Amino acid sequence: MTSQICVLVTGVGGRSVGHQVLHGLLLLGAKYRVVACDASNYSYGLYQVPNRYKIPRADSSNYLGAMRSLVAQEKVDVIIPGTEAEVGILAAARGQFEALQCTVVVNPSQVVKICSNKRVLAGWLEGNGFDVPRSCTPDAWEDLVKNCGFPIVAKPTSESGASRSVEILNSEAEIRRYLSLLPPGREAIFQEYVEGPESEYTVGVMISKSGEIVDSIVMKRNLVGLSLGLDRTIDGKWYALSTGYSQGYFVKNMLIQSKCEELALKMGARGPMNIQCRVDRGKVYIFEVHPRFSGSSSFRADVGFNEPDVLIRNFHLNESIGRLYYRTDVAAIRAFSNIVVPINELNSLPESLG
Repeated sequence: MTSQICVLVTGVGGRSVGHQVLHGLLLLGAKYRVVACDASNYSYGLYQVPNRYKIPRADSSNYLGAMRSLVAQEKVDVIIPGTEAEVGILAAARGQFEALQCTVVVNPSQVVKICSNKRVLAGWLEGNGFDVPRSCTPDAWEDLVKNCGFPIVAKPTSESGASRSVEILNSEAEIRRYLSLLPPGREAIFQEYVEGPESEYTVGVMISKSGEIVDSIVMKRNLVGLSLGLDRTIDGKWYALSTGYSQGYFVKNMLIQSKCEELALKMGARGPMNIQCRVDRGKVYIFEVHPRFSGSSSFRADVGFNEPDVLIRNFHLNESIGRLYYRTDVAAIRAFSNIVVPINELNSLPESLG
């Protein structure tokens, strides 16, 4: 490497995926020149690097223009999107940035589209031979309950990150209430509740830009504190759902790794993929697939599985990278962190407006 690579990380709020990516890159000291950007000047990660910008929201008509301007101004070599909305937009616009000699570490658009709708994803998984919770559209909930009983899990088909609007339902009245509270135009999916909150895992898989497995990593989730989402006790039994903020410990589990690696290859992934699953009676039930970096990426980097670094080296420098050495049998524990920023610094954040 003859010069320092400039990496632009987007969406770097304190609990965001982008901030997890930023953490992994900053572990490497001066290896990369990191530029951070976000739509809010209250984003924690902006104040961890000297080069920082406020940009329009991803759904703004000025977003791509602002990103192109920022790439030109800072001579950005690599972009890593840190929010789900930006993953989709930058995947579709990858060619615009390649024309500027800038590499975007993002999965192909067709992979992003499969994973962006939980109904489509469930159909794809089942059609490709993976074990999934039984699922249905809201109008077929009675058949689902006949087959698997209450409780069932309800979630929007899109934009349910960090378990937003996800609930455990235990009666027809609860189902009807849930549907009545959905915003107009919002679709939902009902799924079988898979047993075993104590056997839930989050799995990272890296696929090279040529479509080969780099490696994978498994965290066994511990649903406590920031990791515990909705939970309730029904007839004396505990049911629980996780949030997007994993805690737990890293393990070697070849059954889970091989199943998740198979999934990433079959789907045609190129880059990072994060998969959530539960193991019940020897089967790996997959219920979430995100074609992006993970909310656990900082933990992974801490134990030697530094996804941003590995994929920059592969996507941008064409390095061929095999299985990694990383630590297992260590616990990963979450905490809030604070930063104090002078008001004049907050209010004078440079902007890229397109």
